[in-house]
Amino acid sequence: MNALRLFLTSSVATFFLSQGVCATITNAELESQPGLFCSNYVPYESSVKSINKLRTGVFDFPTLSEAPAGYTPFYISHYGRHGSRYHYSQDDYKYIAEVFVKAAAESGLTPFGMQLFVEMQQICQDADKRAGDLTPLGREQHRGIARRMVKNFPEVFSGENKKVDAKSTTVLRCALSMTSFCQELNKICPNVAIDNDASEKYQNYMCHGKVVGDFSGDNSNPELQAFYEKRDVGNEVLDKIFSNKNTIKKYVNKQKFVSTLYYMLVSLQCVDVDNLDERNCSLTKVFSIKELESQWQSHNLYWYKDYSNCPMNGGKGKNAAKFLVEQIRIEADAAIAGNGAAANLRFGHDTGLIPLVSLLNLDGIGDPHKDLELLHNYWQDFSVSPMAGNLQMIFYRKNDSSSDSQILVKFLLNEREVKLPSDKPTVTGCYYDWKVIRDYFSELERTVLP
Repeated sequence: MNALRLFLTSSVATFFLSQGVCATITNAELESQPGLFCSNYVPYESSVKSINKLRTGVFDFPTLSEAPAGYTPFYISHYGRHGSRYHYSQDDYKYIAEVFVKAAAESGLTPFGMQLFVEMQQICQDADKRAGDLTPLGREQHRGIARRMVKNFPEVFSGENKKVDAKSTTVLRCALSMTSFCQELNKICPNVAIDNDASEKYQNYMCHGKVVGDFSGDNSNPELQAFYEKRDVGNEVLDKIFSNKNTIKKYVNKQKFVSTLYYMLVSLQCVDVDNLDERNCSLTKVFSIKELESQWQSHNLYWYKDYSNCPMNGGKGKNAAKFLVEQIRIEADAAIAGNGAAANLRFGHDTGLIPLVSLLNLDGIGDPHKDLELLHNYWQDFSVSPMAGNLQMIFYRKNDSSSDSQILVKFLLNEREVKLPSDKPTVTGCYYDWKVIRDYFSELERTVLP
């Protein structure tokens, strides 16, 4: 485990221990835990165990409730984000490298900047032609999710003639996440027939459209511009790295450079880089806590305003999940009718997962927040869609089931039990009548615009 990842794990755990269930996260508490400011690059295990610490005081994967008496799990419907990856843009690696090379050629770097230059050369060399690629950590995240799924719900995969249908988007990191998951599942359950597929055919529901910035008007919305300008605090970063103003003027776009450098450094927790533990230019040495906080708040707003239920997007973010909700319902009905499916597994992106949990409004994730200045106190990207984040729906039926018996279902967001809004009553605990959920899904399909 590299130094940044170790720091992140311990600091997030300490942070969540201080919180109560549904507590507001204050600015002071966030600033005391800079590992949180890595946005949705936070590794899966760190996020899940830390949120469990919040709820139970135990830094581990959540303990799940017992099934209602007489009920056994028989089917799982799943949607998961790909695992940890290299930063997604090769152009960003190239841009950072070019700025440092040009500045160094003119003696325009401070001693700290030269030190960072050496480090960035290593980072860019390691990432050459690998932008967006799934990393070994990303593969292991999905293998771990598969192991725990079988451990938590062994009945789903036991017996003869069990089938698993797994699909991914055509993006390679999603297909490899699917492969890692299914290989582990097949190793544990060789009796299960697993079908893997990746095709553009599934794109309409797996990750509907490209909604980034299409409706929130960053460049023309005065409220957004005021928000970003208030968090434009990159001058300290530039002064640490560059030795004169002329170099900055010639080669550096402040907003682009600082934001890209932020991405380069937070992405390191996803990647195994040689000698990373000996790095001298750590995240918190390049950025002050206040600068990290500003960067994270801007990125957190980005995910909320474009993909969740932000009032200024008119519901278009969450509504993108309409077709995914429909597919989940259709495939669940088929499994309940007896098509032999033990699970439908889907592997996509944060741009699929965030709209899905926002549209369903699990644990208030789809609540609207009008005050952008307070958004980060109530909605945090690292808890909704970390690397390998996922939603699982677990279906139960009575052991002496007849065709018309009640089917129960519960929701797991990143392997913790979550609930729908209070107007959707449970049968008991976190277990819902599938007929209620099915009606809810059908209502969304009818009333929500894509």
